[in-house]
Formats: sequence, C-alpha cells, structure tokens
Amino acid sequence: MAAQVCGDEMPVIEIEKNYLIKLCGIPEDELREVLTLVKAPIDEEEGDMWKLEITPDRPDMFSAEGIARSVKGFLGMETGMPSYPAEETEIEVKASEVKARPYIACAAVLNVEITPWLFISLIQLQEKIHETIGRRRKKVAIGVHDLDKISPPFEYREVKPDEIAFVPLDKSEVMSLGEILEKHEKGREYRHILEGCERYPVILDKYGEIVSFPPIINAERTRVTDRTKNLFIEVTGTDERAVNHVLNILVSNLCEVTGKIGKVKVNGRIFPDFSVEETEISVEEVDRLLGLGLKEHEIAQILRRMRYSAMEMKGGKIKVFVPFYRADILHPVDVIEDVLIGYGINNLTPLLPKIPTPGKKHGKEKFCEKIREIMIGLGFQEVLTFMLSNKERMYAKMNLEGEEHESKVVEIENPMSREYTACRTWLLPNLMEFLSENTHRKYPQRIFEVGDCIRVSEQSETSAEAVLKLACAIAHDRANLTEIKSVAEAVARELNASMVVKPFEHGSFIPSRCGEIYLNGKRCGIFGEIHPAVLENWKIEKPVIAMEIEVEQFV
Repeated sequence: MAAQVCGDEMPVIEIEKNYLIKLCGIPEDELREVLTLVKAPIDEEEGDMWKLEITPDRPDMFSAEGIARSVKGFLGMETGMPSYPAEETEIEVKASEVKARPYIACAAVLNVEITPWLFISLIQLQEKIHETIGRRRKKVAIGVHDLDKISPPFEYREVKPDEIAFVPLDKSEVMSLGEILEKHEKGREYRHILEGCERYPVILDKYGEIVSFPPIINAERTRVTDRTKNLFIEVTGTDERAVNHVLNILVSNLCEVTGKIGKVKVNGRIFPDFSVEETEISVEEVDRLLGLGLKEHEIAQILRRMRYSAMEMKGGKIKVFVPFYRADILHPVDVIEDVLIGYGINNLTPLLPKIPTPGKKHGKEKFCEKIREIMIGLGFQEVLTFMLSNKERMYAKMNLEGEEHESKVVEIENPMSREYTACRTWLLPNLMEFLSENTHRKYPQRIFEVGDCIRVSEQSETSAEAVLKLACAIAHDRANLTEIKSVAEAVARELNASMVVKPFEHGSFIPSRCGEIYLNGKRCGIFGEIHPAVLENWKIEKPVIAMEIEVEQFV
C-alpha cells in the first residue's frame, strides 16, 4: 500500500479492504454504502485495494483505524467519545527555546503489535498529515521512533549546523545537519523550511545522541520495524493547536487497534492532552439550517453516534464536548454539519424552493455565451480551469517576477493545498498548463477560456473585485504574430468595438512580438508570441501564440 497525495484534490488513502472490513466488523456491501455516508467514498478499486477520498479537514480519517472509528459510531456500534487505556511513565522532555519550531508535544504508545497493515497505515497517516494540516512539514512535522532503542529523558533544543552529526534514516554514514540538508533526499526536499535559520532544531536522548532532526529526518537507529514493541512519538511545529491535535490523532488511531498510551512530560506538562473543547448548539439553529424538525434528544443521540459527548440539554440548547482528535470543529455550525451527516444524507427528502419569480440567466452569463459562440466560430475549443492557482504558476513559470505583479494577488489565508494558494489574476497561465498536459495530442491546438479573474481593489468593499476576461492560445509549428492578431481583430469586430494595437513589451512574450490591445479607446489586453523561456518552463515544444483581453466593459 503506497501513500498517495492527489496534488490539488482531496487526499486519497489506500487501504486493503479486508483489513478495513475486519476493523469495522460489518459485511463488505454494507461498508461500501456507509463509507459514502461518512464522507470517505471509494474513489478507485484495484484488486483488494480501495482508494478512499477523504476531505482534507478530517485528518483523523487519514487511516483505516480512524475510518473504522467513524463507521462504528455512525452505525451505533460504538457511541460517545472514545477512551483509550493510559498509564504514567517516567519519560520526560526538556524543551528549550527553538525559534524555527517553538512547539513540541510527545507521547508513547506501549505494548504495540506492529502488523504489516498497521505499519503501512501509520506511514500513510504521517505522510497525509504532512501534506495537509502540516503544510508539507512547515507547520507540523511528525517523528515516530522505537522507544526501546533510545534512552529518556529527552532534550529539544537548537544547535549549529556543524555542531552535531548522526546517521540519518536510510543512510549508513554519519552526516552533520548541514550535510543532511545538502546530500540527503529528504534534506534537499525540506531544507527550505529552515532557510535563514542560524540554528537547527534537534531532539537528543540522555546520552546526547540525536533522536530526530525535525522537520527533516529521524535517526536510523530509531527506525520502527515489525519487532518494535514500544513507540515514542514527537510532533513539532509552528502552531501549538495543530501540534497537539496531530499528536492526539496519531495516538488515538494507533490505540484503536493496539497498545496503550504512555504519558510524557514536556516541561512539566502532560501529553497527550485529551482535554476536550466544549461548544453549544441550539435546536432552533439546527432546524433553521437543516429543516429536519429534530428534537433535543434526537440531536443528542445523533451526536453521540458521531462520537461527541452531548451532555446537558436545557431550554433548547445542547452542550457538546468535541472529540479530542477532531481538528476541524471551529464553530457550532461544524457540529450542525455532523448532525446532518449523522442523520443520513440519503434520508433527506428533496423540496422545491418556494420562490416568487421564475429563474432566468444572468446578463453576464448571456454575454459569456456570446463570447463562446464567437470563439467556437473561429475554430477554438473551450476549456474550463480552476479559479484558484498559485504565484509560481501565474508568474514564475510565465517569466514574470517582481512585486508589481504579486501585489495584485488575492491570496488564501489558510490554503488546503500548496497548488491552490491564490485566486487567478489572469487566464493565460491556465491555458499554458492545459497545453503542457496535452503535448501528446494532435496539432494544431486552438483553445480558449472565458471567466472571472480576481484582483486587489481598494475601492471595493471586500478589497477585491472580479473581472471577466477572455483568453485564447494556439499551438502549432507555424504559429505567428499575424495569426493571433487576426483573431483579436475578429473578436473586436464581433463585439462592435474599434481596435487599436500598440507595441508592448511583456515578459511572457517574445520582445517586439507582442502588442497591446485597445478596444473603444480603453486598454483591454495583450497578444503575441509566447517567449521560449515560458515554453521551456511548461515543457511545450511547439510555438504558441496567445491573447488575453478584459471584456467586462461589454457585459
């Protein structure tokens, strides 16, 4: 079973179906149906392997053990907040100030039985958390170690790059921290996280030997195998809440099937911290949002199946205790969403909305249809791409750098994927990406897109505005400036607009082979021959000509 992250899409985890069936304790046919109802549908099947698509906000379900916990709750086989056996230990961690990663939480899992499927599940859970809530280890990084191979108490502190050396995972030679960042595969992949740091974080055992170099790599001597009986888990990061939640997820998912928790002191504080957050929902608000007419006791019963502890019910209010492994419950509306899931989306009865007037197409949509007809008439094929993008795609790969470009970008404050971190400011990068993914198709290729782009606007109430744009691109051996200029003229003619072209220089286009488009006296866009550096960035071997214009004024 190999871990898989589907880039921009929801995380996909691979599970051996018989393992999941055994954990859930229900027949395969029933399990297939329930997986969809708990937001873990089967995306693909390959033999005995299932690929399940999980929403990024549920990292506790990034493993078979977490999914089984949700399934058993949904079916009422286990209700209320789960509890796991725990015992006191003598394990302590002394944490000093570490500027690069100021937060650390640790725990032990004792008397474990590392079966092949549990081992693979644990690795996959780590990788999925790193890619999502961990922001590729920048926000949160995990280390899992064989506790019997290291000696507590442990120390978490920062050291100089050449101050200490050890044998990193998957290597046989001793390397300094600086050498690991230069030579080790994981070091090169994640060294950007520590860029600019004069000192690096390390975890040491009582003898001063390195246990972990977070967020880069563990020591080879702490490797977990099928003979491991006791685990030491450390989580470091830049967000205290996220660090604590990740530790809770790892420990609770493991203890669903094996072992018991060993408590660890970190600067005197006991981990894992299973103290629960409480919130309150009202029956009135649940009915306003869901329209199901549920009573207090019915809502409480549903929430217990969703693994909450619903305690006090009084005056139409329900006090709810949130499971300690749920990192996604930020507002009462999140709890109400779980009421809907627990009720069963398949139990909803569709109702036609009561509206006083019939629906009709918006004027902007009618105009877009006109644009589509024009472009299709000119021999183009429409493509639809995502509104979200990132700065690398929009600027670096388009041979554009500098604050004058990036200052216009509306960025996502808390993105779920590194591929989608900002709203697109123009369409052409998406068309170039489309061409790069279809180099095996027949040429010529003539594509277009019409859609909104988002840019910063101080005059707008939201400090951002949507602008309707049209972009097209043509790729073939003889693509040239005259061809794309004729397309621009044809579009202007169909829009009944006067067109003027002025010479223009733009990093995405070949110098002197680019023009600025004015429609009815207003600057609207550009056209030209795409720069060879841009073609190289996108791995496109054919010449490409392109045009992009704002058509908002014609709506």
